[in-house]
Amino acid sequence: MAGADTMRKGYHDLLRREILELIPSTAKSILDLGCGAGNLGKALKQQQNCVVHGVELSREASTIAEKNLDRVWTDNLNRFDPTFCNRKYDTLVFADILEHLISPWTVLKKFSSVLADDGVIIASIPNVAHPWILQNLKDGLFRYEPAGILDITHLRFFTKTTIFQMFAQCGLKIINFRPWPSAENPVQYHVTAVRPQLKFKDPTTTILILTYNGWEYTEQCINSIKINTKTPYKILVIDNGSTDGTVDRLRADRTVLHIENSQNLGFGKGFNLGLMLVDTPYFVLSNSDVVVTKDWLSRMTYHIEEDKKLLILGARSNHVSGPQLITEVPYIDNASLEKYAAEGLRSSKHPITYFPRIVFFFVLLKSIALQKVGFLDEIFGLGNFEDDDYCLRAIRAGYKTGFDNTVFIHHYGSRCFVINKIDYTKLMQENEQKFRTKWNIKDK
Repeated sequence: MAGADTMRKGYHDLLRREILELIPSTAKSILDLGCGAGNLGKALKQQQNCVVHGVELSREASTIAEKNLDRVWTDNLNRFDPTFCNRKYDTLVFADILEHLISPWTVLKKFSSVLADDGVIIASIPNVAHPWILQNLKDGLFRYEPAGILDITHLRFFTKTTIFQMFAQCGLKIINFRPWPSAENPVQYHVTAVRPQLKFKDPTTTILILTYNGWEYTEQCINSIKINTKTPYKILVIDNGSTDGTVDRLRADRTVLHIENSQNLGFGKGFNLGLMLVDTPYFVLSNSDVVVTKDWLSRMTYHIEEDKKLLILGARSNHVSGPQLITEVPYIDNASLEKYAAEGLRSSKHPITYFPRIVFFFVLLKSIALQKVGFLDEIFGLGNFEDDDYCLRAIRAGYKTGFDNTVFIHHYGSRCFVINKIDYTKLMQENEQKFRTKWNIKDK
């Protein structure tokens, strides 16, 4: 396999200089998980003034590692309790080890508990979406090997997207991500991750934002949420393969978690990757070209809880189809937008309007929806009619849908389609037919 020669040498003896260069020169305390014979730690101690501890399953390797490191535990990472370390570490190293574990998600999360607040996690993880493997799959082959991506001892397999998912699920923020040895030959990915700097410790709502280029709109969206939201939340951005610098900006913003896809997976599949990680009572699906207004979340969560059967709650907007639309809005900038939202809507005598179709440009849902209704249907590709479909499924499951007359969300409208030159009208027509076929709705 292309690049496999870089991974043929025995894991226990491998130095991994490409990993060594990722470890901060300022690191004073390092924990090497799956340390092998301790050659990486030995090189670190020669390179800088530091203490290096290790955990290794192989007794033979750990015996050698004890001569190279300051302390070694011979144990299985699946069961090892990191509190035994009795300290915090500047750097945790997971070099080609997560894929060997029964539950790498559990191990990554439990060991992050001994990461210093300003510490980093360095990981190298094989890429099962390597072109060589994809070609073999086309030929009907999935061939295990003595070493490499399909090492016969690997229990888990990852791609770029699922690596980002795993780290986000563990509450970790990836700030650097590189294919190795090259983008053309991505045998594995090298990850640098940190603790995110989330605004709230115990968020009640996960705000999912789907992006595909158009950073100027995404930035406005995120900033408006940070400024106008007091109810505890966390932001999870799912990027659909942006090429305009969005990814670099997301990696740099430690106040948001994010997932990076290699290509545009569309609305349903993109959001579903984030929905798999929702662990809060509520979640929001948001386009990246919206601007929220003051106290939107506190109002929407209050109103959605007034009716136990109300599962999906939308908002009013200047750019939306159906009765959620408000035409001829008077604002011209953020200041007048806030004034309009505060004075023009919040005195409404009827805060909720029940309606069978809520547009998912921006919508709040109770997380129980994932159990009772499920995830978004991915048959609609790049987008349109996922919302019609999901609302219909919710109603047929015995729940209600509506929109909040006291909350106004500014929507630029279809910026993703415009920026990326996607034929919106054609896509809408195609997906309408898919929707009608699915629900056996006769043509007009």
